[in-house]
Amino acid sequence: MNQERPNPYAAPTAQMPRPVASMSATGVGACPRCGSSATKKPTFTWWGGLLGPKLFSHTICSACGFGFNSKTGESNTGPIAIYFVVITVLIIGAYAVAGSR
Repeated sequence: MNQERPNPYAAPTAQMPRPVASMSATGVGACPRCGSSATKKPTFTWWGGLLGPKLFSHTICSACGFGFNSKTGESNTGPIAIYFVVITVLIIGAYAVAGSR
């Protein structure tokens, strides 16, 4: 019977599994920036209205104000910028088509 024993000379982080982010009272993981579990899912934002936060699983940390994707833990800044530009271009295009009639 060959059981793997931990290497006593290895760094402690190499032996310990990575901790899973704890869930807050709202069912959202902890903030990846500060580790706080005081997070909230907004229903409306200035950049995405009602649809944007749901589209990107947007979550905001109440402790540090960091906005992130609750599924990946990464910042939503890039996707928000792309979303904002696409919506702006669509609105300008709709006005251009409506104005040319």
